[in-house]
Amino acid sequence: MVQPQEGSVIGPGRSADEVQLQPVPRLEWSLATEAHPPALEAAKPASLRRSWIHTAPEPQVLELFRKLHGAKHRLPAPWWLRALDRGELPSREAAFEVEDEVHAVLRARPGWVFVPWAGTGEAGYWEYAPSDRAPMQMPTTVALTDEHNGWLNVVPAHHDPEPVPIPVKGVAGLVAMLPQIESW
Repeated sequence: MVQPQEGSVIGPGRSADEVQLQPVPRLEWSLATEAHPPALEAAKPASLRRSWIHTAPEPQVLELFRKLHGAKHRLPAPWWLRALDRGELPSREAAFEVEDEVHAVLRARPGWVFVPWAGTGEAGYWEYAPSDRAPMQMPTTVALTDEHNGWLNVVPAHHDPEPVPIPVKGVAGLVAMLPQIESW
């Protein structure tokens, strides 16, 4: 590697000892989805909404996501951002309402536990603790998704390496299915 001489000029008006930073798209996105400050206790989805993508003006969030070809390159992003990008949700706030409604329904029922450690920027998911029994390796899980406009998938307790998620038609569908879901 060729090192410039001390005091030499690199480019118009730049000296060799100046640091020039170039944006790195994946790093930029990583910083945008990182929680600042990190949630000390994540007992509900709202406590995880601390990153730039959750607090910056919605048009700016969408602009950065699109600039980095988010949906095309499957950037790690919350379910709602991918749905918002496709025009399937009216706003980020509407998505937060869905997350909060699901949490209110499941928190009110015995056995459901909110699990905050999901993917980058995600809202977490809920597990039904009584379903965590042998021979099952994973308990029944409710997760938010952008795969369909019901925004919820249920994965029954399983020991399969790749379980099949069951689409649920929104919070009302979840409430109607809970007796069945809790019997799995």
